[in-house]
Amino acid sequence: MRNSSNYRKAQFFILSAFTIVTILFFVSKWIQPAAIIDTSKIALAEEPFVFNNIKEKAIETIKSSKSCEELKYNLEEYKIFALKFAIERKLNLEFNYPDFACAASVTIPITIKLSSPDMQINSSFTVTWP
Repeated sequence: MRNSSNYRKAQFFILSAFTIVTILFFVSKWIQPAAIIDTSKIALAEEPFVFNNIKEKAIETIKSSKSCEELKYNLEEYKIFALKFAIERKLNLEFNYPDFACAASVTIPITIKLSSPDMQINSSFTVTWP
């Protein structure tokens, strides 16, 4: 008789423990928010970083040129480099500036547009040389 009493106590203990764990699980699911907004995709997107880098280096290329002829050459070489860089990353880059005449001081308007399936970024700005 003693064995059946211990057996029933053990069954009751196991059933109670299972019930408590199940109740705690469902309560935690109920308390937890239904949907957590995932902002990591924005932080992991490379487009803003690539765009800002292209813009910054374009300005640096203009400012670091020693002569107007060197400026024209450097700007065209940088444009080719940036376009190849964007193509390697499967990004569409438009890098435009007008042809300009050499003078003691030149103001160059630049338009950059970077697009991907996820986003589109563009900027128009002017840089004065020297």
